[in-house]
Amino acid sequence: MDIMQFRGIPLVGVGSQPEEDETLDYMSMPKEMATYQPVLLPEQEALADHPFVLQLLAQLQTLLQAGQGSLDLSQVNAADKRLLGQILSEGEVSILFDADTQGHLEIQETSLPGVWWHRRLDANKVCCDESLEVGEIPSLIQQQTFAKATSSFELPLATDEQVINAPGLLSELQAALTQANHTLNLSLLPLSEADLALVSACLGIGKTAILSRGYGNCRITATAIQRVWWVQYYNSTDTLILNTLEVADVPLVACASADDIADSAQRLNEIREALQ
Repeated sequence: MDIMQFRGIPLVGVGSQPEEDETLDYMSMPKEMATYQPVLLPEQEALADHPFVLQLLAQLQTLLQAGQGSLDLSQVNAADKRLLGQILSEGEVSILFDADTQGHLEIQETSLPGVWWHRRLDANKVCCDESLEVGEIPSLIQQQTFAKATSSFELPLATDEQVINAPGLLSELQAALTQANHTLNLSLLPLSEADLALVSACLGIGKTAILSRGYGNCRITATAIQRVWWVQYYNSTDTLILNTLEVADVPLVACASADDIADSAQRLNEIREALQ
């Protein structure tokens, strides 16, 4: 599977970029993926020299039937991994996790929803580990995204006269932090660039960035506050059409469902039958 490319994407989208003499740092996001392409299965002759690939698919089938689990690919040779990547292909969700000095983790959902291909890159961007995982969302993302995040934030004092609605928005968000799920629709509020800059500075930048194309082009970015995410939808011209803050373990738009995983188990069984 090819290395995913990444580019910087503003945390709060169109209209929130700094002026020319200002500099804001944003976490990189996965680059937009190509439109869906049907999976092109290899010919049986191509599999003849790679019998281990069929064994890996059988092991993956077992994980899908269980609905969870991981499959280590670190000892799989490059040719087998390329063939496995061709069979599984790429799906709708890409994830980047910042592991600080240990590099970062790139996770690509395969064409089977709920099957995730992990690639761990060291500080020199050299791939040092690969694996497959079955689950609604990679366990590392759910468990580690906010491991070092703060549980709350102090309401800032607005010193800029252009700041109008940010204090009220942040106050509502602060009150929602203890709720299981809560969404604030920023697109319905008249927010100035100063408002957005204040909100961004208050919430900070987290360790996880997600791109999901399951519901249009949706960019999801963790903040430095526990369970608070930017969830932003863009149209085909890359214009921000819906800007929200969401309180959740992981926004549902990024997750596979139990039904998705069950469907993937059936699809993989069909793929394996076609390759026999």
